[in-house]
Amino acid sequence: KIITWDDVIGLKDVKKAILDAIELPLLHEDMIEKYDIKPSKGILLYGPPGCGKTLIVKAAANELKATFLYVSGAELMSKGYGYVVEQVKNIFNRAKENAPAMIFIDEIETVVPARGAASSDVLGQFLQEMDGVKNLKGVVVVGATNRPDLLDPAILRPGRFDKIFYIRPPTEKERAGLFKLHIKPFGKGIDFDKLAEITNGFTGADIASICQSAKLNAIKRSIQNEEKPNITTEDLIKIIKTRKPSINPQILEFYNRFEKEYGERK
Repeated sequence: KIITWDDVIGLKDVKKAILDAIELPLLHEDMIEKYDIKPSKGILLYGPPGCGKTLIVKAAANELKATFLYVSGAELMSKGYGYVVEQVKNIFNRAKENAPAMIFIDEIETVVPARGAASSDVLGQFLQEMDGVKNLKGVVVVGATNRPDLLDPAILRPGRFDKIFYIRPPTEKERAGLFKLHIKPFGKGIDFDKLAEITNGFTGADIASICQSAKLNAIKRSIQNEEKPNITTEDLIKIIKTRKPSINPQILEFYNRFEKEYGERK
């Protein structure tokens, strides 16, 4: 399935930042030069797992028709420091050659952890490449992490990751939208507001999983009884009662502490 903006509920600030970073320099180069604006070249997304960090980047790459270079930090670092240094160079070179391009580094804390936790060669190469991106048109680096506290402070300096977004758990209104999105085409007659009300602490991934289970159950019933698949609010509530939310107050406190220290740069 091709992911588009329609699959992303909320996160308007992040969407705008990505659009500004890629579209503005390409479509309005004359205005950028006239007003001496330096578009963001690095965007960091942090927050609990399952809240849409990867989803919004994939949607942006598809909508903007940009080259999408995906890097799994954990997978990359499993192959040794020498290999990683070369791969970092190669990834940035590919982006330069195929602009407009978006480099997405998932679990970025594994690639650029606090000094002493990994090879200084990897960190040095990454910082050098990030600094070089400033002079390129149509290349943006997006990093995503569930553990922002493990990142090297040098990477958080303005001029590298100019924009820092806390990707929070979905609000009640956004949870209703997520249920509606994931349950289609079986949404007729379902009380989405009720479902949102009883799922505080559930992430987008939690809600997607609940809806998948409900649809699977409906298909099984229709096969057994040869009836049209149907899902009710009660079907979904029954599944919700068997699940625990991924987000609890302790997890939120962890991210709130980081936000107090580093803030957000929008």
